Amino acid sequence: MKSGQKESIGRQIYNCGQAMRSYADQKLKNHDLTVEQLHILKRLSAVEGQTQSRLCSEVGKSPANITRILDRLEKKGCVNRKNNPKDRRSVLVFLTREGESLLAEVNVLFDAVLPDVVAGISLEDQNTAINVLGEILQNLSELSKK
Repeated sequence: MKSGQKESIGRQIYNCGQAMRSYADQKLKNHDLTVEQLHILKRLSAVEGQTQSRLCSEVGKSPANITRILDRLEKKGCVNRKNNPKDRRSVLVFLTREGESLLAEVNVLFDAVLPDVVAGISLEDQNTAINVLGEILQNLSELSKK
C-alpha cells in the first residue's frame, strides 16, 4: 500500500474481525471454549429449545459442523438435546445451567474489555459504525441470494 493511501473498508473489516477473533480465542482458551461454541451458547440463550437445523441457519454452519460443536458442548455439560415432540425427525437443543453459568462468566469478561476496545471513539461514531456494518451485512445477504 502506498504511503498515505487508506485501506479499503473490506480490508479494515477483515483486519478488525481477525483481531477480534484472535483476542476472543486467547480469552476463551482459559474457559475451554471456542468462538464457535460461544456463538452457539449465545444463540441458545436467546431462544430456548432450538432445532439443530435452525442453529445451522442462524450461525451459518453446516449440519455436520453443528453436530460436532454440540457434541463437544454436551460433553462439557453446557447443552443437552431432546427429541422434538412436534417432529420426530428433529432434535431440540437446550442450554443447561452449566452453559448459562459459563456464558454469563464469559459475557462479564468481554463486557469488561469493551470500553478499552472502543476507547477514543465517540458514541455517535460507534452508532454510525454499527449502522454501516448492519447495512453491509444486509447488502451481502441480498447479494448471496442472487
